[in-house]
Amino acid sequence: MSPSRTTLSLFFTLWALVAGCAQGGGDLVDAARPRLDAGEPADGAAEPSDAAELPGVDAAGDPGGDAGAMELDAGTMMGTDAGTTDAGTMMGTDAGTMSGCSVAADCDDGLGCNGAERCVGGACMPGTPLACDDAVACTRDACVEGSPATCRFTADDTLCAAGQRCGATGCVASCAETPCRLVGPQCGCPGAQGCYLSGTSRVCAAAGTAAFGATCAGAFACVPGGICINVARSGAAANMCSRFCAADSDCAGGLCLYTLNDGAGGSVPGVTICSTPCNPVTSGGCPIGTACRVFQESAGAMRFFSDCSAPVGAGGQGAACTTDEQCRAGFACAGSQCLQWCTGIGLAGSLGGCPTGLRCYGFATPIRVGGTEHGVCDL
Repeated sequence: MSPSRTTLSLFFTLWALVAGCAQGGGDLVDAARPRLDAGEPADGAAEPSDAAELPGVDAAGDPGGDAGAMELDAGTMMGTDAGTTDAGTMMGTDAGTMSGCSVAADCDDGLGCNGAERCVGGACMPGTPLACDDAVACTRDACVEGSPATCRFTADDTLCAAGQRCGATGCVASCAETPCRLVGPQCGCPGAQGCYLSGTSRVCAAAGTAAFGATCAGAFACVPGGICINVARSGAAANMCSRFCAADSDCAGGLCLYTLNDGAGGSVPGVTICSTPCNPVTSGGCPIGTACRVFQESAGAMRFFSDCSAPVGAGGQGAACTTDEQCRAGFACAGSQCLQWCTGIGLAGSLGGCPTGLRCYGFATPIRVGGTEHGVCDL
């Protein structure tokens, strides 16, 4: 059956891709001091009775004897007062009593940042200060008094180099998008990390290694700028790395047109995905388990484009079909038959890219993918 004489229905409108994959794509020292008791005046202070008890002396007396007696008094007074009675007793008793405790509550200074004071052997011991360190070099770490005391970590961009800001894990490249930019070139994440989607939220995670257009397993499996999505229209999942985009120019030949389901009947805001440019004739550019198919926009410019999809059927030339997925890679379901894609419009056999005896037929509305017009092989 010639495509020029029949209506072909091989094109499918856009569908919303499910986010992620079947494989996952994605916490002072105590300032108090004991007070010394003022006590009583030291007994060494001269009193009237002391003077009366000294040996009497007049001007004509023996100064030597008097002086000796005075030295004895001075020695006895100083030795008794300083060494035995008031000073020794006062200091030993007062200091020990003021620093004593029975339970930890006796030592509590009402502050939390310096830790909980302890009562050890009847003496108050300082607590262990609350350690506030988030291991991020560009944050200002501080303890805030409260019930209980808490830590506060304040990001300070001035602690980073020019062109950087303080992010969740350290200094990162300044970024106009928060917390990071999905579309490549990415920004907002530290080196060796990429910006990915976790549900509907953007997060920084260790950079994946799966290339664009390759199979993947896990929400963060793709290289930065990519997302692991299921491209199967039915049946088993077929996970592949696709690009985030803001415009067609981000898609390396594909179109910026897919949105992601948010799981609640809408789409994830601010997120668009590229189609994957591939070759419909050879299915080049698609991973194993998928085939390169031709689609058309459902609105707007109604452009044709290619993309990888699954499942892949077994139908060859002339096999009955109702969808492309029933045909082999390199074939389209045109009308009700699987027909082979070709690019040599109007030419027969190998010249048109068709088997011997078949010709490459174009369509009334030319199908141009990647700048090349495509047709199908038929009698």
